[in-house]
This record gives sequence, C-alpha cells and structure tokens, in this order.
Amino acid sequence: MKPLLRKPMLAFAALALVLAACTLPVAPTPTPFVFPTPNLTLTALFQVPSTEIPVPASTEVPATATSTYCTGTNLANFVSETIPDGTSITPGALFTKTWTLSNVGTCTWTTAYSLVFDSGSQMGGPASVALTADVPPGSSVTLSANLYAPSVVGSYQGYWRLSTDQGVRFGVGAGGATAFWVKIYAGTPPPPAPPVPACYVPKPPKRPSANGGVVQAFYTGGVVPDTTDGNLIGWDSPLPYTANHLVFKSSNYSVPSTFSVTYELKWDASNLYLAARVVDPNYVQEATGANLYKGDSIDILFDRDPAEDYCHRYLGEDDYQLGISGGFTPPTGATAHLWYPSSQAGDKVTVQIYAEQVSPPAGYLIVAAIPWSVLGVSPNGSEYYGFAFGVSDNDVSGTAQQQGLWSSDPYRLLTDPTTWGTLQIEIKTHP
Repeated sequence: MKPLLRKPMLAFAALALVLAACTLPVAPTPTPFVFPTPNLTLTALFQVPSTEIPVPASTEVPATATSTYCTGTNLANFVSETIPDGTSITPGALFTKTWTLSNVGTCTWTTAYSLVFDSGSQMGGPASVALTADVPPGSSVTLSANLYAPSVVGSYQGYWRLSTDQGVRFGVGAGGATAFWVKIYAGTPPPPAPPVPACYVPKPPKRPSANGGVVQAFYTGGVVPDTTDGNLIGWDSPLPYTANHLVFKSSNYSVPSTFSVTYELKWDASNLYLAARVVDPNYVQEATGANLYKGDSIDILFDRDPAEDYCHRYLGEDDYQLGISGGFTPPTGATAHLWYPSSQAGDKVTVQIYAEQVSPPAGYLIVAAIPWSVLGVSPNGSEYYGFAFGVSDNDVSGTAQQQGLWSSDPYRLLTDPTTWGTLQIEIKTHP
C-alpha cells in the first residue's frame, strides 16, 4: 500500500515546480563579444583611457596690427580765408569761417587728422572737425568751422590748429608753431580812433625850443682852446650857456643856495671841445668808471642822427651818453666813461681832460677835448645833433650817490631823445 502513496506525492511536487517556473524572470540573452578589427594593435586595444581633463582651445582674441603714423614733418602754410579780421557780425548770428591751408610738410594729412579749437574765444564752435579727404604734401585743403557771434557786443578772437592722428597739434609759420585765427566784432564796432599823424621832421632837424633851445659850437679857426689850465684861454667869459634845470632830486638832497653851472662848446675836425664851470661849495666824488655819475661829475647826451629817428622815444645805436669826472677826492684822476650805446660802453682814455677845484667861488672847472670818433661822427659844419648837458651832484661825504641832476634841458629824460635839445655845429668862427 505504501508504494501507491509515494507516487501521488511525487506528482504533486513536479506540478509545483512547473507553476513556479512560470513566475520567475527570464535571464537576458548574453551579448556576444565582438572582436576589434584586425588593424588595431594590441596596445591600442587594451590601452587604459586617459583621465586628464582636456584643455579647451584658447579664446584669446588675436592682436590687431597697430596703426601706423607718419614720422615726418607736419607743417602748414596759410593761403587764404573768409571773414576778414574785424568783420562785424550780428550778435548771436551763425557764420562759417574757412581757412585754406597748403601742406608744406612731408606727412599726408589723412582723414584721421582734424581741425581743432586751440585757445581764445570758441564762439560756440566745435572742439574739432575731421578732415574729409587725405591731403598729401604739396596739396591744399579748405577747412571750415560753423561759429556763432557772441551775444555780448565786443571784439572776439579764437585760435585754431590742425591735429594729427596722434593728437599732436601744429599750425602755420616756422616749425608750425603759430595758430591761425578768426577775429570778429559782435555788433557794430565803435568809430576808429583818429589817425596818428606821421612823424614830422623839421629841416634842419632841430628839437623844439622848449627843450632848452639851440646850443652852438663855434669853429676854433685853427686855434685850439686851452685845455691845460684853469685860465680858459680861448673861451668866452663868462661861459655863455647854463644848466639850471633840476630834473632829478633825491629825497635827501638839499639844493645848495649858491649852486650854478655854465658851459661852452667849440669844435674842429678832430674834437668837440667842452669847458664847464660848476659853482658847488661841497664837492664829493667817491665813484669811478660806470658809477662816476654817483658823484660830482658832468655828462653830455648826443644823438648823432636826429633826422633818422626824430620821433623815436627810446635809445638807439646813434644815441650817446658820456660822463666826465674830475676825480679830485680821492685823488683818482680825471676820467671819462661812455654808457651808451651799450655796445661801445667803457672808459674812454682818448678823451683829454683838465680838471681843478677853484675858489672863489668854491667849485670846480673841467675842460675836455672829446674826439669825434668817440661820438661816431665827422662834422664839416652846419650839422645839427640832439644834445643835452648835465651835472650830477652829491653833497654827502663818504658816499657814492646821485642826489641831484641839473640839465640844460628842462624836460631831459635819458632814455627819450625827443626830450633832448639841439647842438648846432657852426662853420664860422665866433662873431
């Protein structure tokens, strides 16, 4: 009976296995291994892939070529313009100023060049105006700027230049150093000032009589006046001309009550002769050379060509200042010094001088022979020269200073020859 029972149990187990198999997942079909193509080497086949992070391609923008610019010269020459200087323009009105310039340098003015405002009144104009075409050397260009007349009446001027592509400014003239300009009058200009009369030169060229009158130097007639002692042989007595105008006075100068100056001039072919008597109770001379005017001394101003520069109010190369000192105390000896013209300045040893202190009245005497070569002329007679005679005075012992200056000319100014008097060289002897 037992065998019969085992068979049903076995059948039941087999049926359970079949049912379980129906619910289990099916294993995937394996992917077959595909061998590489034969042209790969074993190294390439079994090489381990690199773990390096790849470097991305550079994103740097390639450098562009630098702009080239001319290293030659930038020079302009003015050709013409519109709106002449002083043109009257209604205040606030628009106007166009143009300049025509030629390129006289070696650089081409490219369209990177520009017309630029430089200084002065901009008159509402642009800061710059670019050139519209290249201007090679030897060519010309017309440049324009739109401007506005200022609203306030008056004269206005603005300066302009050219600018290179590198911002270097240049203009016209030597080295391109001069700006060109626009000059207008906003509104109605005032009436012009009356014209200055042309310089009138009288014939002969004598200065006005108010400048001390005419001093005459008479011909010696071949007899040289004495310049070796104080007797004044050959000179008039008293000496005919005076220098009694005090044209300079320092704050510490007390005018001597007995001070006076007389003088006379003579001439021959070689020299201008001078005799001067100065009444001065207090003689002080502590200076020499270029400083001798800071003590008791005399001087003459001499314009050798008054007709040439009759209206010039300044010293020229034809204007002379010669000083003469007696040199009594300390005993330095008589000397002569030329201050002007400055190109010839210095002590003049060719001037012969006799000087002595005299009394009564107390004072000093100077007689001198001044070679015409020192004054740059060779007179023949009847000439007229600019002239003034002066005496410097110092009354403070132990000092070198000019306290007072006495002159033959009441308006004497050293640096203004139009204030000097006149010297007439006579051909005849003294009447």
